[in-house]
Amino acid sequence: MKTLFVNARFIDENLLTNDIEVQKWHVHSKYKSSFNLQDERKQQLVVITTTNYPFMPNGIYLDATDFTNLLDTVEINEQITWQQNSLHFSNEHLFLMHGKPYSSKIERTEEVLTISLEKLLSYTNTVEKETGSQNTLANFVKVGNLFSEAIQCLCLEEQSQQEAGLDFLIGRGPGLTPSGDDMVVGHLAARILLKEENSTLINLLTELLTEQVLTTDISKHYLLCALSGRFSEPVMNLVTALTTNSNEEQIEQVVEAVMSVGHTSGVDLLAGLISTIKFFRSK
Repeated sequence: MKTLFVNARFIDENLLTNDIEVQKWHVHSKYKSSFNLQDERKQQLVVITTTNYPFMPNGIYLDATDFTNLLDTVEINEQITWQQNSLHFSNEHLFLMHGKPYSSKIERTEEVLTISLEKLLSYTNTVEKETGSQNTLANFVKVGNLFSEAIQCLCLEEQSQQEAGLDFLIGRGPGLTPSGDDMVVGHLAARILLKEENSTLINLLTELLTEQVLTTDISKHYLLCALSGRFSEPVMNLVTALTTNSNEEQIEQVVEAVMSVGHTSGVDLLAGLISTIKFFRSK
């Protein structure tokens, strides 16, 4: 078989750290437009996909042709050596040093602008797309349901309430990233946005994810990233829109971009984010 040499186009700067390189990795899962790598401790995932998709935490992005060629040859459970900014598969070599770095971390600097937030709430009050809890987004944030009640538990100070919220949400729902998990990611993004981070909740969730198998590997990855303030490009663009003076069209565009992620993942994330914002605004 011909050896393949591929260059990354973009890479999450978080993957250029030394502690990534020293670990052994393997191909965790393959899909039509992406595949995932997992470290030997099963604590981290890396997504490899094409430049047609938005930036994700721990992402490596390739030109479409290079990606297709690589996807055709990699096998699930195949062992990978990661060293000196290069990934060595059985018959392929992926070089990371030429990839342009991007950041997936939300920088907590600007305050949320009320005028932009009001536009977000006004628009999402009309969204008829369904969350994984089978409520439209509009109804989710207006009418109480078990999912929104669990998110409210996460907003409270008492550890027992936070535990109850996590117990209900984590792993609840079908798919690669269950709806409850996506809502928790939205909740964590909202807390960063509002400067309402809570160390008790962060410690609780970190402990749950590292000590127990409560959800899918892929969902666990995005939850751990959210705990460290790292999110997808559409979520980061939404944060930027809410901390700048955005018009209705700009808000609509960033909301639609978030909702386009996954089957219901983006809508579920928005449900968690908006429910959390509304809770803290009502205090």
